[in-house]
Amino acid sequence: MDELGQILSQARENKGLTVEDVQQATRINARFIEALENGEYNVLPTPVHVRGFMRNYARYLNLDPAPLLERYAVYESQQPVHYNNSQLNSGQDLQMEPLPAREDQPFFDPVNVEVESGSRRDPESAIRLLIIAALLVTLALVANRFLPLFLNNQDGSEAITTGITDAVQGIVSRGEQAVGAEGLVLDALGADASAAEALETPTVEDPITSTSRTSAGAEVLPTPAPTRPPLPATLEEINLKIEVTERAWLESTIDGEVVFSGIARPGDTFEWTAVDEAKLLTGNAIGLFVTINDIPLGRLGERGQNKEEIWRTTQ
Repeated sequence: MDELGQILSQARENKGLTVEDVQQATRINARFIEALENGEYNVLPTPVHVRGFMRNYARYLNLDPAPLLERYAVYESQQPVHYNNSQLNSGQDLQMEPLPAREDQPFFDPVNVEVESGSRRDPESAIRLLIIAALLVTLALVANRFLPLFLNNQDGSEAITTGITDAVQGIVSRGEQAVGAEGLVLDALGADASAAEALETPTVEDPITSTSRTSAGAEVLPTPAPTRPPLPATLEEINLKIEVTERAWLESTIDGEVVFSGIARPGDTFEWTAVDEAKLLTGNAIGLFVTINDIPLGRLGERGQNKEEIWRTTQ
């Protein structure tokens, strides 16, 4: 089984799917699915079918197909494959209708090694959300004006308005959790970047206040956020230790040589020593706790964040 087949097989097993389940959902013949997972590309008729089936299969598993197709192109250029094109005339089992791209992505992307890629946003979702909210507000105003007249109840408007307002707030809250509605709405309305940053990063007041006597008008500064402990400017060597707390894709390069590339699981511990340079690349920065020369640097970043870190003996 080659690297591409292992990635596809691992993603399918993580979702608890069988080859038959994938065949029923994607309409790709089970024999071709097994060939992709085993790296037996000669079973498929042409490279076009390999790329088409691989793209649909990756999208069905919520994987980014672009890195997979790039690696397959490298593999094909290095190892020319003689494909079985005997089924081209019959056209059996060769359906390649593209699956729609899915917005819900897994918490890690084992084949996407782009560093610090920005989050995806869908402005159309924000527009739909605003339209729904506007319709609900309109219904609230109409109900507030006319429904008490029909019911002959002068006090019913307040209860109706409260109910509609709660419904609008609930929809807005669910929209914020699903697609990051705060940033999307600001983008749709053309708000400036400073307003978006202020909305996404709420101000946290310092709960600790001084009890000592201060002069009138003295300003109490907040406690600064903790930072990584600094490393010495010059190191004799780099003793890199990694403790895995969450499942993450990891690639480690020591002195220019890739010593590990694959899926790291919770509980795994890695330790390497570099003479000149140590480099880490991961698709889930929060899952790695890093220590350099017995100095704990902590987690590399946020959950699902692509991160690259490089340490050299001369900083």
